[in-house]
Amino acid sequence: MKETILIFLLFVFSVNSQLDCSKAPTPAIRIICNQIQRWDQKARTTPSLSGDVKTPGIAGKAMAAEFSPIASNVFQCMDIACLCVFFRGTGGNNCVVQGRPLGKVIRKEYRMLSEDERNRLHQALRTMKTNGEYDRLARVHAQYAESGAAHSGPAFLPWHREFVKRMEFLIRQVDPSLHLPYWDSTLDQNLPDSKDSILWTNEFMGDPTGSVNNGPFRSWKTIENKATITRAVGAQGKGYSEDEINTMMSQTDIAQVLAFSAPQRGCPYQPNFNVPEYTHGNPHIYVGGDMLETSTAANDPIFWMHHSFVDLLWEQYRTTKQTRATRETAYPADNRQCSSEHHFRAAFMRPFTPMRNADGLSNMYTDNLYSYAPRPNCNAGPTCGSPYLFCDKSHGAPRCAARMKPGGNCASFTNGEPACYQGTCQGGKCVAGSQTVTPPPTIQPTKPVVTVETSCFNENECCGPWATKGECQKNPVYMNVWCKASCRQCTPNYNINDACADYHTDCAAWAKRGECGKNKWMPENCRRSCNTCITQYSNPFNLHFNSKAFQFYYTVH
Repeated sequence: MKETILIFLLFVFSVNSQLDCSKAPTPAIRIICNQIQRWDQKARTTPSLSGDVKTPGIAGKAMAAEFSPIASNVFQCMDIACLCVFFRGTGGNNCVVQGRPLGKVIRKEYRMLSEDERNRLHQALRTMKTNGEYDRLARVHAQYAESGAAHSGPAFLPWHREFVKRMEFLIRQVDPSLHLPYWDSTLDQNLPDSKDSILWTNEFMGDPTGSVNNGPFRSWKTIENKATITRAVGAQGKGYSEDEINTMMSQTDIAQVLAFSAPQRGCPYQPNFNVPEYTHGNPHIYVGGDMLETSTAANDPIFWMHHSFVDLLWEQYRTTKQTRATRETAYPADNRQCSSEHHFRAAFMRPFTPMRNADGLSNMYTDNLYSYAPRPNCNAGPTCGSPYLFCDKSHGAPRCAARMKPGGNCASFTNGEPACYQGTCQGGKCVAGSQTVTPPPTIQPTKPVVTVETSCFNENECCGPWATKGECQKNPVYMNVWCKASCRQCTPNYNINDACADYHTDCAAWAKRGECGKNKWMPENCRRSCNTCITQYSNPFNLHFNSKAFQFYYTVH
């Protein structure tokens, strides 16, 4: 019955759509259009968690504290001082973790990393793959029901900003000195054949076609349990072009940046295949394989570097076209004809609750956590500041491009450019030099500096009594997000039946700062430190004796 209803709803949404993907300008954009339309149709069949969702009714004033004033897990951190607590460091904003500095990072282009930085990044990613953290985060991108705002509307850029931030945090939990680099695909697009780029070698991303059996990410089992990542580089699509970037930077209407990419009939905004969500899709199609499909794209590590570049472009727009205040406020008006409710400004940014979509506009990301190094340019000399790049002076204005591997087509570079990596251009082809090429080191997983903190908590001290009264079933839209532990939506790494325990490792420190009296999350999850233990009753549903919730529950029973 549910499947029949879903099929009917998808048919209705398809009929109402303004999008005619057959009018897309290229085959790649047509693929992207169909993907965006499918995501929108499916997301519209799932309940959003918008700002007007009500808590279950209880006597008197509700006690909910939906957005905790303190971060209950590392992913909610928005400054270094917060990260320092979860990383078990010292020094606050001047944090040191096990002798290593933990500060604001500068994200560089992947080819601008030193060899040591690149090898340590690969090692960190393999560690995350081995311990399961990589796959846990990658699965988030595959779930339209849980991640409705990820695609097909204005929250696309804010949602992915938060998503990429979380990957960077995971990398830094393995090695605090690292960052998530960006992949500027114009550098590869600037070659006669982008498949010739050094990007697709064992030193960087590995195999460009078929199964990825070579390079640092060889034999990575995917979240679908396939034996390897797959690629089809260059079969269709393309990398970013400067024209696409310039089009984005020229926009004056925020609805053409935080865009309605899947409008339905009645939406005042017409379909526009040049908005960022569409242009970002071209490199997805270009890499192909796992990157081709939304549900599998995050299997490939290049996904994260691509989205780091997408975020760079958005930040460039923000800093050049918006005031500091406008960056945090400009957002298209809510309109059900233009997007699903998942994209509304005040809707919760699922599954990153308690964040809302508007929180993704915050200046705190780039004020406190990261900034971007300039894109590689020819001002840095004939190698653009990297042994893996060169300044192309043979195709109009000087521009940086990726160096090519042996066999690459170098015929059109006629001004003596060092286009071939560790080789020379002979007869129009790159020929390897006599120097010995050192193979990349064998990457072994290492133990993370810190482990990921559980995020399985009740956000409301009334969750226990609500759960016992069946609210998990009656009101799942609210309860399954704010009362995860009581509704068994996750598995806590603490004993939920221990009525006199601190469920979070930092409870004592927060209690000393006076948070018990300010923050309703604390008495629920920091019972020992906040002196809110249940000592007279055996209670598996997280009721604490001196709460209004406890009193209400036992009054009505």
